[in-house]
Amino acid sequence: MKTFRNKVDPGMGLRPWFRGRRGLLSVGFFVVELVLGAHALAAPPRGVIDAANKEGEVRLYWTNTATDTWRQRFQDALNQQFGTNITIRDTRGADWGRDTTKVVAENLAGQKPAWDVMLTTEAHHNDLYQAGLLGHHKWVEFFDVPPQAVMFNGGAYAFAHQVALPMYNTNLVKGPDIPKKWEDILNSKFNEKIGVHVATHHWARLSQTWGEERTTQFVKRLADMKPRLGTLADLNQRLHIGEVLLLATQTDTFMRVSRIRKAPVKWAEDVEPILLQTMTVGPIKGSSNPNAALLFAGFLASKKGHDLWQELQEQSSIFVKGSPYWNFVQGKEVVVLKEDFMAKELQRRAEKYGAMIGYR
Repeated sequence: MKTFRNKVDPGMGLRPWFRGRRGLLSVGFFVVELVLGAHALAAPPRGVIDAANKEGEVRLYWTNTATDTWRQRFQDALNQQFGTNITIRDTRGADWGRDTTKVVAENLAGQKPAWDVMLTTEAHHNDLYQAGLLGHHKWVEFFDVPPQAVMFNGGAYAFAHQVALPMYNTNLVKGPDIPKKWEDILNSKFNEKIGVHVATHHWARLSQTWGEERTTQFVKRLADMKPRLGTLADLNQRLHIGEVLLLATQTDTFMRVSRIRKAPVKWAEDVEPILLQTMTVGPIKGSSNPNAALLFAGFLASKKGHDLWQELQEQSSIFVKGSPYWNFVQGKEVVVLKEDFMAKELQRRAEKYGAMIGYR
């Protein structure tokens, strides 16, 4: 494991639950220290910009938390960045797995994909990659993308990250009962009062670092606690009202919801490794507007694009020095999926652990 030391102000620009971190960054099996904009001469070729402008639109698939106001803000910023007049026609998707499968099926049927570009996770883009639907792009040269963020042989890159950690009700879980490590969520005090949601790929991700056997034994003990099962949203609400004391994992998407509602919840911030899901973007092969898709994807690597996404989703990139998540992971071990693990193990292990917990 590679590491580097760098002194930072860990509270800079952070939400309250991010503060008080150390100065050593340990990112799974690799470490980065890069800033967007480091390559002063990087820019997409004029031909790409002109072709994108001629296409005139980009069909975007992205978060269902977006609104038309947000679509317009991204559209205006994209056009200002490249001097274009491109319209964003968006789809706000709630079922990323289903819609990724739809694109793959369209390709197999010889049809054009429904979208030019999708903002989903690395696991969904792995499905596109395995189906031959991602090309090869010069992200670093054209858009200042940090090299460590480039994935799938240049087919896509990580533009932001999503955090998942145990989350607890602060009115009901206090002091020594607050988890300090993953094993602490197995405390008998949480029997029948712990929520385990449908995103069982979280345990598969943990197993990349822990190994399959250790994770299997952990999940078996978790299942023996007779956890409450449900969706991320349902269990988040149950945590708010105290029907469950603790969620075994919860994402920053629902931490944001909890903060807006001023719910009495908090991440167990001392737990390591932190599970990181990668928010990924790359043009889809065979789409109607490939140049506009490339420009939009590259725009997310700009400071304006990165900051807009952070404002919309409260997610930033661990590869951007000084960003909230760059600061958050200082001195902490995190799990970032490897491509070979995604291709060979992620789905199998997610299904295995899901069945153990009670999802069929």
